[in-house]
Amino acid sequence: MVRSLARAADLPAGIERVVGDLDNPDDVAKAVAGVEAVFLMAVGSGTAQAETMVDAARGAAAPRIVLLSSVGARLEPLSENPIGAALAAREQVMRESGLPVTYLRPNAFASNAFWWRDAIRAGKVVDPTGGGRIAVIDPADIARVAATTLTEEGHAGKGYTLSGPEALSAREQVEIIAEVTGRRIEFEDTTPHEYAQASIAQGTPPEQAQALQALHEVFRAGRAAYITDDVENLTGVAPRTFRTWCEHNAATLRLPHWPPTTSGAEYAAGC
Repeated sequence: MVRSLARAADLPAGIERVVGDLDNPDDVAKAVAGVEAVFLMAVGSGTAQAETMVDAARGAAAPRIVLLSSVGARLEPLSENPIGAALAAREQVMRESGLPVTYLRPNAFASNAFWWRDAIRAGKVVDPTGGGRIAVIDPADIARVAATTLTEEGHAGKGYTLSGPEALSAREQVEIIAEVTGRRIEFEDTTPHEYAQASIAQGTPPEQAQALQALHEVFRAGRAAYITDDVENLTGVAPRTFRTWCEHNAATLRLPHWPPTTSGAEYAAGC
């Protein structure tokens, strides 16, 4: 299901496209009618899209649902982690539905590096996660796990924590980007609070900046450094390294200007 056929024009031939909006119950009901499995990537801070999917699935012979969640849903205390709390609330909606649901909980996406696009071009990245290491994962590995759990039986009710094969600090990620792109990039550490205040000054809504501050504090404390073998166990292939992801995306990382049709936010959230 896509919001616009034009934006789905580059999908491979043979894929049926349904125009719709996850916030529209009628659209969701039409999209899931007759399908055997659904991949759900809900957005926003609430549970409305998850609830809409549950209602639609109940009316469509209860197809299997694979929910894209995050490791953040399990990082306690959730009271200090607003983003994780929202993810956990969606999982709770699914658990209470009684439907056959699989929970994918990836670590931070390697493609979040696209958020640094302007800084990479300017030659200096300022980041608030300090020396905290993160086992970032290539979105392609998440996609392979999703395909496996969508097409195979035996995953209902299970949750999988997905990570890359190594845990890297932001500084180490930037060093790899510099090596792969051939750019000279400085790195400067800042605190989560200072970063949030700077974001607010640049127009980020305070509530969003504060939620990201809490997430950055989790990363800074090294609580996202753990590595799992779920990707390899499920797909039979080891997850790719951050360097490999950078090499596959080097042309985009080198662009003097970001492509006008795609924002970094879309890459980070949708890959």
